[in-house]
Amino acid sequence: MFRKLIIPTFIAILALKSSNADEIQMSNGSRLIGELIRIEADKVIFSTPFAGTITISQDNVERITTKDPVTLMMTNGTVYRERQIIATEQAMLMKSDDMASVVFDASDIEMVNPEPWELGEGYQWSGRFSVAAEAKRGNSDSDEWDLKASSVWLSLKDRYTLKGDIEFEESRGIKTEDNWHLFSKYDRFLELGSKNYRGAKLSFEYDQFEDIDLRTVLGPHFGRQFSKTQRFKLEMELGPVWVNENYADGAKEDWVGALWFIDASTDIIGFGSTLYLDHDGILKVEEPGETILNAILGIRFPIAGGFETAFEIEYEYDGGAIEGIDKLDTTYNLRLGYSW
Repeated sequence: MFRKLIIPTFIAILALKSSNADEIQMSNGSRLIGELIRIEADKVIFSTPFAGTITISQDNVERITTKDPVTLMMTNGTVYRERQIIATEQAMLMKSDDMASVVFDASDIEMVNPEPWELGEGYQWSGRFSVAAEAKRGNSDSDEWDLKASSVWLSLKDRYTLKGDIEFEESRGIKTEDNWHLFSKYDRFLELGSKNYRGAKLSFEYDQFEDIDLRTVLGPHFGRQFSKTQRFKLEMELGPVWVNENYADGAKEDWVGALWFIDASTDIIGFGSTLYLDHDGILKVEEPGETILNAILGIRFPIAGGFETAFEIEYEYDGGAIEGIDKLDTTYNLRLGYSW
């Protein structure tokens, strides 16, 4: 008798919970019950009571039902605010108290619950700070540290970027490395939703052991975001630049060059890791042999709460380095950082 009462009660509880939850109907016929967090970049972020928060490819979703109103951005740019999604056997429709229902397919959804900046309201602020430090005592006596920071303000119309790094090394009380680099950039998208943009760069650089008191780089550029998903991000820029170099011996030089920039990353390795490449170069038009090349190849792993660790290999090549200074400098770094 007790068993006969428990089973119907348990089924009733499950049905009650399901009715107060969001639901996803998969293309293979399976069904997920939980909470719809967000849809973005062809992926659905969904929280389930049995597996926590999971990510599903939007191509595998047939229909969605929400218990509470959500904000939807469609692939054609239309935005529907505070709409409840209801699924039928044939399609999905949006329901509200004061507006007519709209019938649509899962593939018509660009985003669910977009951030304010994705609706054209203000900027998204993101950034990263990291440090690599090393201290040796015993057979060798040296201290080395390297600080890097970057910040990006992104809207649908434009983007501001600010980056900086400082590197210092001392061995047995003698300074062996001392340099810093400050970089700023402004980008303006050609139109809303465009992958193409134009902008300008301005950077300053100091390196005591390359006898550079100050190197200034200024110029416009054109760029394109070829892909900006987590699976593969690729962005490239190209443009002319003016370079001014002031050396420690008092010499000065101005020249014109062509600057390019490549930013690529992928999460294809898995485990929350990101494999990335940052590369830039300046070709000196009159003397191509004095080309400047910089490249950072790294892999980044999340720790918790925004903290992360990364291993990097950094290559710096200066074809115009003065006599007695190596043109190529290679650095291996294990970094600890925080991103937001």
